[in-house]
Amino acid sequence: MPSPRKNILLFNPWIYDFAAYDFWTKPLGLLYIGSVLRQAGFEINLIDCLDRFHPLLLSQYETPPAQYDFSGKYLRQEIEKPEVLKHVPRKYCRYGLPPHVVLELLDSLHRRPDVICVTSSMTYWYPAVRDAVIMLRQFFPQVPIILGGIYATLCPAHAQETVHPTWLLTGGGEKRILDKIAQISDQKIENVEYQTLDDLPFPAFDLYSRVGALPLLTSRGCPNVCSFCASRILSPEFRHRSPENVFAEIQHWNTVFNVTHFSFFDDALLHQADHSIKPLLRKISESGLRLYFHTPNGMAPKFIDDELSALFKAAGVDTLRLSYESSDPKRQQSMSAKVTTRELKDALNSLEKAGYRRDSIGVYILFGLPGQTINEVKDTAQLVHDLGARLFPASFSPIPGTLEWRRAIEMGVWNESDDLLLSNTTLFPIWSRTFGYEKCLELVSWLKELNRKLHVHQLTEFESVERFQLVSE
Repeated sequence: MPSPRKNILLFNPWIYDFAAYDFWTKPLGLLYIGSVLRQAGFEINLIDCLDRFHPLLLSQYETPPAQYDFSGKYLRQEIEKPEVLKHVPRKYCRYGLPPHVVLELLDSLHRRPDVICVTSSMTYWYPAVRDAVIMLRQFFPQVPIILGGIYATLCPAHAQETVHPTWLLTGGGEKRILDKIAQISDQKIENVEYQTLDDLPFPAFDLYSRVGALPLLTSRGCPNVCSFCASRILSPEFRHRSPENVFAEIQHWNTVFNVTHFSFFDDALLHQADHSIKPLLRKISESGLRLYFHTPNGMAPKFIDDELSALFKAAGVDTLRLSYESSDPKRQQSMSAKVTTRELKDALNSLEKAGYRRDSIGVYILFGLPGQTINEVKDTAQLVHDLGARLFPASFSPIPGTLEWRRAIEMGVWNESDDLLLSNTTLFPIWSRTFGYEKCLELVSWLKELNRKLHVHQLTEFESVERFQLVSE
């Protein structure tokens, strides 16, 4: 009698933070691993502590309603702040499924897993990963636990010492974890090679009971070397999927789950646009499918021309976010040299020509960098505001291994030994030490006021048009 298939549990921990919001996120890396393992003959189960639509959660709690695009607030429960965060005048919360719900889900598994794969995200969310592994160990004392993901890759020594997984895997690579799990579980698998991203099965979204919007990756890695970003550390090689393969995935989930909202999570969505995003958008618009697309990761303005803007509109790209970071030319050069003010202006002109309202377009600006001044940020914000776009301020976090992290250490405004919790963007990690926390809050309030003025200005213009139409009629 053949032995039963080995069982693998995929586990996505909670978020512990002062604030968290679900902008169409899913643990994509973990779900790709799940689909690869299933293809290799393993039985797969998933517990995602950030699943806002889990039936068990909805049956026991009144959860925050989803927005029209399925983004929304997580259920949150206040928890005790770690000692190093006691000084922060904000509530510290667990976001996601309450622990007793997670325990119910663990208890409902029809068999004990042979291996547990735990993922990790932001480095300053590590306490949630640690607590998740403690819970899993208490429930399944003898089951080996593999920890991977962003935190595990950027801070492997810290993760090993703090979380104590059985094995820790850094970087990407479905083949590596497939080999490791085959070794741990003593299950023979065929020699599988994934030469291209198209060779991978689609991520295992079908493990969810219900989905709203789904994330997409048309590529991995990034050709840029931004001083504040860890993309090149996490995925050193930049690779594309074919437009045909991405479109096949969109069609698949639209058919299986009736998904109509998709979000692109590429770090370089528009790179080599003539061979990637443009043909994909043409396929979408020509298919006749009524779909909506979102771009929460900032897109490079220099690639946005009249043709691409028109394709965005025709395909149903609904949420547009552009990367700008700073209006200071020296800062632009030192960070990546990937964008200029002229390119931002041209991109906004093209998008407006295609039918997008400027105040619906978000522009990311970065503040809190080592050596950056408040006036530089205000000048950048004022420029974006004057162009009619909506500000999306991004607070800088010193990500281990990045150029800006090293700069902060060299300038004496950050220590390599600092607790990762202190790198939380909510705390304004560098600027709270150089300008003070209250000064940072004042700047954030000023930035919000610019957006409020933009909304009032646009509303006034719209109301004027309505009144004119009423009088004319």
